[in-house]
Amino acid sequence: MARYTGNHCPVCEQAFTDDDDIVVCPDCGTPYHRACWQKVGVCLHQSEHAAGFEWKPEFGPEAEAAAHAAICPNCGTHNEPGAARCSHCGVPLPRPENDAQSPEQAQESGPIYARNPGAYAPPAGNTARQAPGPHIDAFGTGADGAIYRREVGPEDPIDGIKARHWAIFLGRSPMYYLMQFFRMSETKHRITFSFAAFFFGPAYLLYRKMWKEGILTALLSVLFYLPGLLDFVAYYNPDFFGSMPIGWLPVASTIGEIASWALRIVLALFAVSWYEKHAKNRIENVCSQCPEGPERTEALSRSGGTNVLAAILYFGLMALLEVAFLYMAGPAFMNLLMYSIGG
Repeated sequence: MARYTGNHCPVCEQAFTDDDDIVVCPDCGTPYHRACWQKVGVCLHQSEHAAGFEWKPEFGPEAEAAAHAAICPNCGTHNEPGAARCSHCGVPLPRPENDAQSPEQAQESGPIYARNPGAYAPPAGNTARQAPGPHIDAFGTGADGAIYRREVGPEDPIDGIKARHWAIFLGRSPMYYLMQFFRMSETKHRITFSFAAFFFGPAYLLYRKMWKEGILTALLSVLFYLPGLLDFVAYYNPDFFGSMPIGWLPVASTIGEIASWALRIVLALFAVSWYEKHAKNRIENVCSQCPEGPERTEALSRSGGTNVLAAILYFGLMALLEVAFLYMAGPAFMNLLMYSIGG
């Protein structure tokens, strides 16, 4: 009887006690007070029996097992018992031991590190194979200088930090960054080309919560962009500057455009490396302040992740800057624009 104590009868919604007379639906296992069962005469979940519905306890050993199964093996988030996927990182949660799975489902339900495992070719003279368990496939150099496939598990360090701590902090696209960070730590080559950083510039840094780097590069972008905007105003509305000398604007505009492209290339080549250093410092601070467990998981998730609003704000401010300079260009440009639109 202790199995049902604390759980609720679905008819009267009263919690069961050790002294209650309880009957159980033979099809789904839902418990009822005997009087309640006799009152309704049928299981309240009868319409769900064909779909394989099974009653899950709210309290007791079974409920504790369900709660344990709801802990994400990838990021450690505590989800609602019975949830199919983690509410934080989206990884499928483990299924009960008595719930049969196909090999494909079993692989999918593991941590992100366990996806598509591959063979490990150890360096020369090393015949040991890493113990089985969740891992990611990565590549590194062996003692003979050749490139070998490596297996990195959630507890394995990448640049001195556990892989699972990296994954929790990163939030979005953890596999891409884990592979990049592992390669950097193994080869000591920190240059990698990031298309996101190239096309989005400072917005990429702000999106990844790199506030100092993002604000600095945003100011540089405006500084390099400003001569071109001033030259644009001078072309369509030279009276705006009065008697000020503006002969230098075309040259400054060209220099600013070259500098802007140079900044894009620098961001594309080094942004991921900067992000690795930034993330490492933040993770180490969190780990030094929070003990292992849910508190650390929550702190890492809160400290890391992404910020879409910051990126949108950057693009919004840049758009407002352009609109302001279009306004300063005066009626000549507006008339030309209206003429072009009207054909």
